[in-house]
Amino acid sequence: MAGLNRYYPGVSSVGQYQMSGEPYATSSLVVSPSAATEIKFPAVTKFFTVVNTHSGSSSPLRVGFSENGVAGSNYFVLDNGESYTGELRVRYLYLLGDFAGTTGSIIAGITGIESELSGVSGYNYSGSQGVG
Repeated sequence: MAGLNRYYPGVSSVGQYQMSGEPYATSSLVVSPSAATEIKFPAVTKFFTVVNTHSGSSSPLRVGFSENGVAGSNYFVLDNGESYTGELRVRYLYLLGDFAGTTGSIIAGITGIESELSGVSGYNYSGSQGVG
């Protein structure tokens, strides 16, 4: 009888990044200036694209990899209509608007990797090491 051990791919499983990702999309995100909006992907990403969809007056959107990052100085900014695509393996994104009512959309390719990518089991995306 075969054992009950099942293989689960980890963050270094090259094949997970070579095949196409499962689609993930969310639109019409309304982002607050007072608290970061957390986007938790169902598994580790192969890529993601963030779009600042706000129209009208300028409303910058902060994008980071931790809550501390977007609240501090470890983030990048998208102005109205701008987008960013990263081939990065992340499990979370954090968004913070400079003004109330900032809107955004996200599309991502999801791998079969269920790791949390944090602490002892992986990378530190806490925002404390210039990553967040």
